Amino acid sequence: MKGYGGTERLVWWIAKGLHEKGVKVVLSCSAGSECPYAEVVPFNDQEPRKLSSDLIHYFNTPPEIPDYPHLVTIGGNGKVGERYSINTVFVSQNHAYRHGASAFVHNGIDPDEYRFEVNRDRYLVFLAKAAWSVKNVKGAIRVAHRSSRELHILGGSKTFFNGWRGIFWEGILDGDLKARWLSRAAGLLFPVRWHEPFGIAVVEALVSGAPVLASPFGSLPELVNSEVGKICLTESEMIEAVEQLETFSPSVCRDWALSKFHYKTMAEKYISYYEKVLSGQTLNKILPMVTAPTGQMLDFK
Repeated sequence: MKGYGGTERLVWWIAKGLHEKGVKVVLSCSAGSECPYAEVVPFNDQEPRKLSSDLIHYFNTPPEIPDYPHLVTIGGNGKVGERYSINTVFVSQNHAYRHGASAFVHNGIDPDEYRFEVNRDRYLVFLAKAAWSVKNVKGAIRVAHRSSRELHILGGSKTFFNGWRGIFWEGILDGDLKARWLSRAAGLLFPVRWHEPFGIAVVEALVSGAPVLASPFGSLPELVNSEVGKICLTESEMIEAVEQLETFSPSVCRDWALSKFHYKTMAEKYISYYEKVLSGQTLNKILPMVTAPTGQMLDFK
């Protein structure tokens, strides 16, 4: 479907990877949707079993846990008491651990949708839903100001003081414009204040050659190692780390992303889980559950 969002992009990339592996894919989605890698049928939540598939892959937990082969991918932080299937897959090891589970698949992206440049500019980027307080755009602005760097905010909208003190609100961008900004950025600031389930923006930056400075929460230590950026324990540490951004190799950043977070790798991992389910195995030893709040604001100062 044109104008799709985050989950839709993920489904698109999974379908592409499965198709390339010879798996027949049927997508149940909104009328008018198109996908060259799958048969597309109109969504009907009352008749999922009529898809005549060996296994059904959900992207949210259905109201009734199915008694047929299925897998559920959860991309967000759950709530206390939320119900899950035993065959739930999370999007990072930390994400699974915080839900009492073990099954996870790192999200993967298609590098052909991004640009890569060795020569970089000095500006910084922030890429996230700026309206979400947990994404901490205010923290990114403070880091940019104190580092005397220009910051371009990709995502969200702002009409007042655009360009004031080197802060530029670019708004919600299409894929090509976003790829251009990432391909020339000195680095991505990702000072989130919650346990990030995955962080697709981090991988988008890395595959574009931009190192990442991130807070230490959730999945982020799984995505950023010392060769492609820095996990910063405080905002002050992130400010100091900005001065080291030019020491990171864009090629190393891209190679790391391609080796760990490619859509083909993601598809292969899902296929291994499909095979387990179809053989009668469960993906988690115990039923996933949340025993403590997972989406609260965390301290990053």
